[in-house]
Amino acid sequence: MNIKSISLAIMIVLLTACSVCKTDANKVSSAASEIVDFDLPAGFAPEYTGSLMGYTVASFRREDGHNHMYMRQSEKDTDGEKLEQMLEELVPGASDPHTRLTVSETRPVTVRRQETTLVISERDNSDGESYRQATLAFPGKSGPAQLVPSLSLSKAGIRNLWTLS
Repeated sequence: MNIKSISLAIMIVLLTACSVCKTDANKVSSAASEIVDFDLPAGFAPEYTGSLMGYTVASFRREDGHNHMYMRQSEKDTDGEKLEQMLEELVPGASDPHTRLTVSETRPVTVRRQETTLVISERDNSDGESYRQATLAFPGKSGPAQLVPSLSLSKAGIRNLWTLS
C-alpha cells in the first residue's frame, strides 16, 4: 500500500467519524500547533480537525475553496520510518490510479533539522482543473507528521507556502 492510499484511508476514517471532527477555528489551530509551529499562508483558514486511532489531523482551506492543506501526526514512532520509506520510493513519473496523481518532482529538504523528501505530484480533477500536491514527512512535536498542501494551479502555486519550525 502506498503513501497516498494510506493518507486517503486515514482521511476517510476521520471524515466519516464525524463525532471526532471539530470545525471550530480555535480547535483546528490548536491541533495544528500541537503538530508543528508554522505561519498559516495568506488566504487559508481553519477547516476541521479530528483525532482517532492515534492520529491527529488539522485541515485548512483557502477562501476560494480550491486549495487545501492537511497536517497529520501519529503517536507511533514507527509510522515515521514507514512514511519516509514510502516517500523515498516515489519517483518522478510514478502514478497512482486511485488518486490519479503523477509524481512530477522530488527534492531533498530539511524540516525541523531533519533531512526528508518533498514529493510534488500533479493531477486534474473531475472538472479538468489542474492541481499540484506536495507531500512531506517530518518530525512533528509529538510524533511523525505529514504535510499535504493541494493547490489549484490556476488559483495558487506551490511557492514558499510557509516556514515550519
